[in-house]
Amino acid sequence: MEEVYAELRRRAKAVAKELGRPAFYRERGKEVRLSFEHLRRDDRLRGLRAWVGSILEDDFGHGIRHTLLVTRDAGALVLIRASELRLSQRDTDAALLRVQAAGLLHDVRRKEPRHALKGAEAARAILPGLRFSDDEIEDVAAAIANHEAFQIPEPLNTPAGQVVSDCLYDADKFRWGPDNFTDTVWCMVLFHKVPLTLFCKAWPQGIRAVERVRDSFRTPAGMAYGAEMIEMGLEIGRRVISPLLEER
Repeated sequence: MEEVYAELRRRAKAVAKELGRPAFYRERGKEVRLSFEHLRRDDRLRGLRAWVGSILEDDFGHGIRHTLLVTRDAGALVLIRASELRLSQRDTDAALLRVQAAGLLHDVRRKEPRHALKGAEAARAILPGLRFSDDEIEDVAAAIANHEAFQIPEPLNTPAGQVVSDCLYDADKFRWGPDNFTDTVWCMVLFHKVPLTLFCKAWPQGIRAVERVRDSFRTPAGMAYGAEMIEMGLEIGRRVISPLLEER
């Protein structure tokens, strides 16, 4: 079983390479770079990243690689949205810090039921020790609680908090594109030891879930770029999995 999944994963990565980089990374490279630099520079985020790295496990497809990609892209989306809203530099910096803290923490309880709410609780427990203020903690926790797919999000108390929440959600759902089909799916089926017959049977339902995510993005940039990412992921799935389904 592991050999079959490993081969499917290799094929998926080859298709993803052929499809190329999504437009978000080609057209918004500046914001992506600035977000990554901020994550690397900020003292509080460095401390939080170290803590998260010490507890996250990569076997479920939501480990440190997934976490850092979500955090980077969430920061880039905040920079884009801040420019659209003409936020001050101070408000932009505040939103960037909060969304990156939320990105680092959003999946620390991924293996637990109601993981988004459990992750929000974890944020409220860990962030006071890293010199985050009450207002910062509340925005981070609320964004984490709102990041799960197919759930009605709770409205935030402030426009800035809403930006943080929406950008975290969209960055996390970017991962339902190529990443889902080159990494996450295969980690999850191996973790759960899913037989190939069951995987094939459940595949159409999984595809329908991904298609639903395509229409759920919450920010203008998420809507503009997220649909392409989802379509790229679906194309990978069609090329790699469809022949397997036809054989069975």
